[in-house]
Amino acid sequence: MPRLLDQSADVSRDKKFWLIASAVVLGQLVAFWMLCSHQVRKAEVRDAGAKVERMAVADCLRYIPGATASSCAASAGAPRAQMSAAVPVNFVYR
Repeated sequence: MPRLLDQSADVSRDKKFWLIASAVVLGQLVAFWMLCSHQVRKAEVRDAGAKVERMAVADCLRYIPGATASSCAASAGAPRAQMSAAVPVNFVYR
């Protein structure tokens, strides 16, 4: 009888271990998914903001006579790092 109890205790401990290990793995997968989803949302917001700023600078350059890229960027609030993606000003050499 004691051998049967020892075997059932071993099986019980084994089941508990795999249950806890499975819960930890599942928790880590859920946390990783949440992290990735958050990062994707942040990237989408950044991308949308950059598009809006580029459109604002392009509209400023198109509709305000004598506007420069730098004055339009200042009025649109675009940071300098994103100005490289703005519509370039064309110069004609004669």
